[in-house]
Amino acid sequence: SMLRSAVALALVAGATAFAPGAMGPGLQLRAQGAAQRAPARAGLSSLSMAQNPMSKAVADFAESSPEFGGRGLGVTVNAERWNGRHAMFGIFAMVMTSYMKGHGLIPDADKILDVAQWGSLASVWDGAGNGISNERAIILIAHVHVLVVSVIAAVAPFGFQDTLVKEKGYTPEAPAGLIPPFKTGLTPEAELINGRLAMLGIISIVTASVFTGTPVVDTINLGMGKILY
Repeated sequence: SMLRSAVALALVAGATAFAPGAMGPGLQLRAQGAAQRAPARAGLSSLSMAQNPMSKAVADFAESSPEFGGRGLGVTVNAERWNGRHAMFGIFAMVMTSYMKGHGLIPDADKILDVAQWGSLASVWDGAGNGISNERAIILIAHVHVLVVSVIAAVAPFGFQDTLVKEKGYTPEAPAGLIPPFKTGLTPEAELINGRLAMLGIISIVTASVFTGTPVVDTINLGMGKILY
């Protein structure tokens, strides 16, 4: 049938791409031209990546504060990667919090904390002059616990985990540039891009919440098309 013929032709064409000397003169000329243009494109790309304020800041910090840069702290790619990881986890926690609120999974969410029972925690006031609710207290304490665990994991990780503070002799990573190279999969470049998007996402969510007067969890739900509740 025509379908089988088309599939067979595609397979033959794909196989010839891996066969040495399989290209005709026209294809060889086009391939040579593409190969000649590739270094120019790569040079232009690397030039645009290197000459930007972010890369300059990393280089300047490494020169002015080698004791910090040599440990992966400060204005370094290592620190940016860790900030991105926290931002990605933060986005996940915020989305899950929004889902839990919308489905009534937070017990006694609207109940105001009793000062006699909770002390100074219950005396925290919101913008409307009300005491802190059970929902807000649970979210606050949960995030504090996550922060503590995150700090412990960054400073004293297990043997199979990455560490925030590098050992002496660590070679700092080269600046990633304004836009890191796009490499899919479990790659350092992909993690940096995802981390930057997560950081921008948190800034956007908080900004929209402040300017519209909408709670963060509701802002997230609206931004996701009300699929959470």
